[in-house]
Amino acid sequence: MSEVPTRPAGYVVRRIPRGRQPVLDRLAGASRRFQVHALVELDVTRAAETMQAHPESDVSWTGFVIASVARAVSLHPELNARRAGGRLVCFDRVDIGATVERGTPDRPALDVVVVPAADRLTCTQVTALLHRAKVGPPPAHEVTRPMAAVLRLPSPLRRAAIRAAGARPGVSAQFGPAIGVTSLGMFAHTWGWAIPVAPLTVIVTVGSVTERPAVESGAVVARPRLPLTLTFDHAVVDGAPAARFVETLRDLVETAAALDGTNEGVPEDPDPMSRNTPTTTTGPGLSGC
Repeated sequence: MSEVPTRPAGYVVRRIPRGRQPVLDRLAGASRRFQVHALVELDVTRAAETMQAHPESDVSWTGFVIASVARAVSLHPELNARRAGGRLVCFDRVDIGATVERGTPDRPALDVVVVPAADRLTCTQVTALLHRAKVGPPPAHEVTRPMAAVLRLPSPLRRAAIRAAGARPGVSAQFGPAIGVTSLGMFAHTWGWAIPVAPLTVIVTVGSVTERPAVESGAVVARPRLPLTLTFDHAVVDGAPAARFVETLRDLVETAAALDGTNEGVPEDPDPMSRNTPTTTTGPGLSGC
């Protein structure tokens, strides 16, 4: 039997990598936001059957969810907005920000890929875009001279500068999409929710598809269920519009509408890729979007 160590455990002190600082700044900004969460579990029997019947389509669950979320947002455009001080920046194209895990020489790293005009893409196209982002060359994150100067500031000054810049609509519009999707299902069979990243108005956290008991015609049967956690920025979205969005998303997912390759019910747009021009509106409501 080995002896119990009596000396204190040792430790090593390392500096936080500079590349981690933007993440910490975003988390600090997110702590100032007011979040509303909705936990839903959706029956994906029809989607699972469709994927199994057409394996050549090569659709991932994350790709299916992104396409479904984008179609739901196009039907509720008031959610496709971001607060910038006392105004709202309203986007006219449904872009989705998605997290992917990219292999690096040191360790796996999370990166964000933008899926442009996601409501106009098929599930296969979205899945292929995510795969390219995961295994392809990493994007060049160009740092402008003003941003480099901001990054050199001490943390309190840097975060104050970022908050002040985010209050300007023209700057806030450059922060990326207002809608984000992140997947926990690729890592574990569990529920969860994302830490709210400051620029996102809606975050959809995707769990893993598992069989769960359901009641049909008085009998208990096993059905594949997809857990989703939806997080809304309450400064932009009230409870009632959020609830209506959740029900639209439920209908689109459970009917596997995005897998039929059409955009039924999605507003027409002859050239969606050519634009994403934000507009601004003043006031606490969303009537201007």
